[in-house]
Amino acid sequence: MSATGMSVSGCAEIMDAWTELKKSTTTNAYIKFTIVSKKEGARRTGEFSFIEAVSRDDSKTNEEIWNQMIDGLGDDEGAFVVFDMRFEHGGRPMYRPLLVSWCPDTLGIADKMLIGSNKDQVKRDLDGIQ
Repeated sequence: MSATGMSVSGCAEIMDAWTELKKSTTTNAYIKFTIVSKKEGARRTGEFSFIEAVSRDDSKTNEEIWNQMIDGLGDDEGAFVVFDMRFEHGGRPMYRPLLVSWCPDTLGIADKMLIGSNKDQVKRDLDGIQ
């Protein structure tokens, strides 16, 4: 299973959502994207595909938004989620984008391998990720 040539930067929707999420004034709580796999003969390939950007509800805590995000992840598909973690440190508001790799046990072996083998590529393409 080769993922050579796959890059998040090849999907404009993901990169636009990432650029927006990096801003301290972002209205997004998290963005979600996946790898759509294709079988070409004996070889399986894939490409990154944007799923959604979810708006931040300032009346909710990080924990409530996190739980909402977890509830939105299905058992039938793998995904990557970039969560906008907001907190205070020394009285200063801070934020850190966190990468979550969602790979449920019910996912097929080939799809698990695609998700697992591309996490480092996602980290390289989305500069500033934790």
